[in-house]
Amino acid sequence: MKKDAENSIMKRSPVVAVMGHIDHGKSTLLDYIRKTNVVAGEAGGITQRISAYEVVHKTPDNKEEKITFLDTPGHEAFGTMRSCGTNVADIAVLVVSAEDGVKKQTLETLKCILESKIPYIVAINKIDKPAANIEKTKNSLVENGIYIEGYGGDIPYILISAKIGTGIPELMDMILLVAELADLKGDIKKPAEGAVIEAHMDKQKGITAPLIIKDGHLKTGMFVVAGDAIAPTRSLENFLEKKVNDISFSSPVRISGFDRLPKVGLDFKSFKTKSEAEKYAAEHHEKSKKH
Repeated sequence: MKKDAENSIMKRSPVVAVMGHIDHGKSTLLDYIRKTNVVAGEAGGITQRISAYEVVHKTPDNKEEKITFLDTPGHEAFGTMRSCGTNVADIAVLVVSAEDGVKKQTLETLKCILESKIPYIVAINKIDKPAANIEKTKNSLVENGIYIEGYGGDIPYILISAKIGTGIPELMDMILLVAELADLKGDIKKPAEGAVIEAHMDKQKGITAPLIIKDGHLKTGMFVVAGDAIAPTRSLENFLEKKVNDISFSSPVRISGFDRLPKVGLDFKSFKTKSEAEKYAAEHHEKSKKH
């Protein structure tokens, strides 16, 4: 039995939050990665309705490795989603413009990353711009307590242009290296758990929520509980909005049919029976009344 349990523990791919000041090129970076690294022919099929997607990156030694990217809003108004992004993520990429250096919003994002205690990589973006000053940007990072490699610290940094793709393969390699050091694992045999990354009312499908699975395995016929919101997994959709029968860790999945709107950032658990799911939801409800 023990051997069986050990066999169910597997390496899992990293979940990455790309964060930073709204004008420093975070969205451009995510768009470039999506267009160039999602399986050919499928990238165009991704709508912006699900704020996470999987990419496949070919490493220098020709291995294909998966990375899941979260598209967390960068604006201050989305503070909860941004902090949720780092709770859900294994690794953060902090995007800083080579034209502007560190800004107030960069520091707010950094605080969020440090509180979540996840490793992070600095992506110095816009290096192709005439006003780019890489040395000044590096000094601005150090002055704000971001001690990058070669400047008194061990925070890895990569020079990139999200617009034309310079440095993006190196950034992906660095993400995979940081993930390897973090030794991310998941248990394929346990019921899935993870976090809610969004929730909304869909006219056709009812209350719908994209989730990130951080551990375990989810298949149709199970029940998902986030807080006191319950959904039967009659249908599972992957990030390409294709129906799947089962899905596992580090993958985004969309579930429809929640009985109430789950809160963004909440952890979810899954159960094989409705009675187990209802019991867990009732216990959560009682706990939340006491707090």
